[in-house]
Amino acid sequence: MEADRPPAAAPDRGHDPRLEAFTEHRPTLLAAAFHITGSRADAEDVVQDAWEKWARVDLGEIDAPRAFLSVMVSRLALNAVRAQRRRRETYVGPWLPDPIVDDGSPEWAVLQAEGLGHALDIVLTALTPEQATAYVLRKVLDVAYADIAAVLECTPAAARQLVSRAQRAIGTLVDGTPAERRARDERALAALAAAVSTEDVDQIVALLDPASTLYSDGGGRAKAALRPVLGPERIARFLLGTVQREDSRFEVVVINGRPGVLAVVDGVVTTTLTLRVNDAGVIDRLYFVRNPEKLPA
Repeated sequence: MEADRPPAAAPDRGHDPRLEAFTEHRPTLLAAAFHITGSRADAEDVVQDAWEKWARVDLGEIDAPRAFLSVMVSRLALNAVRAQRRRRETYVGPWLPDPIVDDGSPEWAVLQAEGLGHALDIVLTALTPEQATAYVLRKVLDVAYADIAAVLECTPAAARQLVSRAQRAIGTLVDGTPAERRARDERALAALAAAVSTEDVDQIVALLDPASTLYSDGGGRAKAALRPVLGPERIARFLLGTVQREDSRFEVVVINGRPGVLAVVDGVVTTTLTLRVNDAGVIDRLYFVRNPEKLPA
């Protein structure tokens, strides 16, 4: 018989140590699976698979449930990413991880509280699956290098190298506290919104790094740029054209733990916007998600 899905709020089923342990750690496991896969549905499937395995383990043989579950979920998420490769190869236009808006739900509370942001998940999904998994295991879940090596079937020294390479790619995205990172993004978003609202091309350009890039994910289901938009001037024209084409209402929200914007038309979310600020304090990446399959939640 298939194991019961652990509910968000467990009913009174007596003392069930497996369910209690899994429910306690589930938000952390969900966030970790999402960091590795970049997909809400895949992360939820990974955590469900982990529950079905966990429901059959002998708790007497488990010294540290959180560490055990972290390794289990990361291994399942790594397998899910490897299975995604063909889907990614046939995807129309740039593929971006799902935006998850903070709605106060306890399910994704850890993801939002981390303050790591959509930009980090985008960088993670651009790494090799092994680098992303190593980074999440070490930096997010605080798993020992020996256990990371077991998941990745490599040596502890190789696991350290994978984490180091991922850390270099991520750069300053995780510098400072979550509050400091959010404040930095809020300032950048506010300045960009003001420049776009006044249609001030020069001011938009001034806010962008000379090598800035805009990615727009429509998945072939919504109007989007099929290739990255390169350079401040082209990005400025894209932003102004997007705003002028749509009768949208804009809302500032928290997406994957950092400030972002929703564009809403007739009560339906049509676009999410997030950004990345580099160590010089200017915007070097903009990310639009317009694929309706990624927006209903």
